[in-house]
Amino acid sequence: MWPLLSITLLALLVGTVLTFLAGERARWLALGTSIVFLVLTTALLYEFTWPTGGSPPGITNFAFSETYTWISVPWMHVDYAVGVDGISLVLILLTAFLQIATVVYSWNEPKRPGAWFGLVLLTCLGCFGVFVALDVLLFFLFWEAVLVPMFFIIGYWGGPRRRYAALKFFIYTHVASIVMLVGLLVLVFYSGSTSFDFVALAGTTTSLVATAQSFIFLALFFGFGVKFPIVPFHTWLPDAHVEAPTGGSVLLAGLLLKLGGYGLIRWAVELLPAAIPHVRWILFVVAFASILWGSIVSLAQRDLKRLVAFSSINHMGIVLLAIALNSPLGILAAVLLMFAHGVVSGLLFMIAGTVHHSTGSRDISRLGGMTPRTPVLATTIMIGSLASLGLPALISFPAEFTALQATWAAIGYWVFVPLFGLVLTAAFYLWMMQRMLFGPPKGLPERVEDVPRHEGLGMGILVALTVIYGLLPFLLVNLIVNSPILRAPFGLP
Repeated sequence: MWPLLSITLLALLVGTVLTFLAGERARWLALGTSIVFLVLTTALLYEFTWPTGGSPPGITNFAFSETYTWISVPWMHVDYAVGVDGISLVLILLTAFLQIATVVYSWNEPKRPGAWFGLVLLTCLGCFGVFVALDVLLFFLFWEAVLVPMFFIIGYWGGPRRRYAALKFFIYTHVASIVMLVGLLVLVFYSGSTSFDFVALAGTTTSLVATAQSFIFLALFFGFGVKFPIVPFHTWLPDAHVEAPTGGSVLLAGLLLKLGGYGLIRWAVELLPAAIPHVRWILFVVAFASILWGSIVSLAQRDLKRLVAFSSINHMGIVLLAIALNSPLGILAAVLLMFAHGVVSGLLFMIAGTVHHSTGSRDISRLGGMTPRTPVLATTIMIGSLASLGLPALISFPAEFTALQATWAAIGYWVFVPLFGLVLTAAFYLWMMQRMLFGPPKGLPERVEDVPRHEGLGMGILVALTVIYGLLPFLLVNLIVNSPILRAPFGLP
C-alpha cells in the first residue's frame, strides 16, 4: 500500500513552500494544494479499513501506519510514526474542508498574498501533523508548528489591537504547551518506556499507579485545555478572534480549538484510563463553568464576532463534558461536536467577515432589516445561526443530541446544565437574527453589496457540509466508531 500519510504531508509541505514563493500567483497554488489535499483525504477515506492484529490488540491498531527510526540512543528511542483511526480521520476531513473554504473565501486578499496563503497552508499542515502523529516528540513539533503561522496571521493581518492579541495568544498557548510537554515526558519516563511511540506507551502506562496517572492527566489537561479553551484560561480567545482576519478566525475556531479535544482523547484518556475516576469531578466543574460562562457572556455581546467567539467557549465546554463522561457514547459525541463546531463556527466567522465588508460594521445593535437588501447573506446568517443552536436536520443536532443522551446516561439530572446552555445559545442567536435580519433597514449603506462571489463560494462549501452531515450523520459515525477506544464498546470486531 502507498504511504498515503507521508505523501499527504509531503504534498502539503511542497505546496506550502511554493505558495510562499509564488507572490501574486499564490492563490492559485494554494487552491491547487487544497484540492490535492482534499483528493488525498478522499483516498484515505476510500482505502480506510480496520487493521487486524497488533500486540496488545485494540489500542495499537492504526490504519496507514508508518514507522521509521528517527533518534535511537540507549535511553531514548524516537520514531517518525504516523497512523490514523476513525477519530483522527474525521478531523483530517474537517481540516481539508476548512483549508479549501478559507482559501476560496480569502481569494482577493490584497496584502502580501504569498505570505497570507502560505501561512494558511502551514497552519493546516501543522494540524494534519497533529492528527496523524503517533510519537510524542513528533506530535509536539507539529503542535508547536501550528502556533507560529497563527501568530503572524493575527499579528500582521489583524485589527487595530492585533499585536496585543497575537502576543496574548502565543503566550497562553505556548506556556500550556510546555506544561503539556512536561506531562508527556513524565508519562514516558515514569512508565519505564524507552520509546516515545504511542503504541509502546499504550503497553507500559498501565504499570503506573492511579495517583501518578492522575497527576500526569492533570498536567496534560491543562496543556490541552488552554487550547479548548477552558475557563478561566479562555481570555485569549475573544481577543484573538476579534483582532484576527476572517480566514484566521475560521482556522482558529475550526481547527486549533479541536487540537485540544483531540489531544485530550488521544494522549490522556486513552493512555491514562485509571486517572479518570479520580479527576473527572475537576473536568465536570470546568466543563459546567465553560458552558454557563460562554452562554451567559454571549448574551451581552453586541459585536457579531465576539458573540461567535464566546459561543465557542460554550460549545467546547460541552465537548469537554462529553469527554469527561468517560463513556463510548460520550467520546462519540465529543468527536461529532468537534466536527460540527468546526464547520459551523467557520461559517459564522465568514458571515461576520462578509457583514463587516458589506455594511462596514459588526455591531448587531446598529444593523437591521438586512433581508430585503442582502437576501443571500441573510439566508446564510439564518442557516449558520440555526445550525449553531442545534436545529434538527442541520449538522449540530445529531452531535448535541448524542451529547445530551450520553450525559443523561452517565450523570442523570446534571444534563440540565448543558441543556440550559443550549437554551441560552438559542436565545442569543435568535436575538441576533431578529435584530439584524428583520424590521426596517438600519445601518446599511446606500448601495450595499450582498455577497461577493468568492466569499459566497467559501461559505457555500460550509453550508453544504452543514446540511449533508445534518441529514446523513452516519457518514461520520461509521468512521468515528472505527477507533481503538470505541470498537469494542460498540460491538465491532
